[in-house]
Amino acid sequence: MKIEVRGKKLFFDVLGGELGIDGAEITEKPTLILLHGGPGGSDHTVYRPIFDHLADVAQIIFLDMAGCGRSEPPVNNEYSIESWADDVVELCRLLGIKKPIVLGNSAGGMVAGYIATRHPDFPGKVVLASTQSRIIHERSLEMFQKLGGDKAVECAKRALIDVCTFESIVEFSEVCMTLYNTTPQIHARTSILRPEAVVGFHEKGGAWHRMNFYDDLPKITCPVMVMVGDYDPITPVADSEDMVERIRPDLVRYERFSNSGHSVWRDEPERAFRVIREFITLS
Repeated sequence: MKIEVRGKKLFFDVLGGELGIDGAEITEKPTLILLHGGPGGSDHTVYRPIFDHLADVAQIIFLDMAGCGRSEPPVNNEYSIESWADDVVELCRLLGIKKPIVLGNSAGGMVAGYIATRHPDFPGKVVLASTQSRIIHERSLEMFQKLGGDKAVECAKRALIDVCTFESIVEFSEVCMTLYNTTPQIHARTSILRPEAVVGFHEKGGAWHRMNFYDDLPKITCPVMVMVGDYDPITPVADSEDMVERIRPDLVRYERFSNSGHSVWRDEPERAFRVIREFITLS
């Protein structure tokens, strides 16, 4: 379904009810909002059906961010992570959702980070998965060297630093994204390709290159879980440790996965979903 949010229509889907009913007992479930990564190359379908089984503990909202999947582009095609974050807050206001749990992976984690720092009273909890609060390219290039050698490094430099065009991102997806996980990943493509969003996110001066909420992390006031894989080449462990060090110690939970790459539930699903479920249900 679609709803107009800040001047454009956004697509979202809902799984599960707000109320859990077991006989005469009624319980209120939190709302879990899932924010996808890879703007333009990804959308909410990357979470289906692997996250569906969490519907017993949360009402789940699957969202296509502006310009991605089935959602309209941002007003004036001005792509920014701050704008995506503000969209989520306004979407929840329109739907009457209070204190949601926001889980963002990769670029979606950057959006979740901005939500938690720009709107600290809004989320009930936040999961920052395989993401970063600022770009330090040298970390990523070092990991690509370890995992894919000189070819991967050269490709990553073209796509992430030197050229940053749609064509360089296509090459990057063919050469470097095969290094993202420790286990073979064979998935039928479900996401809709939106080249304008790919460029708006990756181009020099684009949304990703402007992203930096590192100094604002101490503003977070809700519980946060940070998840990262030891073999993540695009948002390496050091990026997560940056965030853990800046978030209040009494609020942060750090889960490091020794056999995982990017998107830890792809490589270690049993443990990943166990800790996500715990984080959702624990008060």
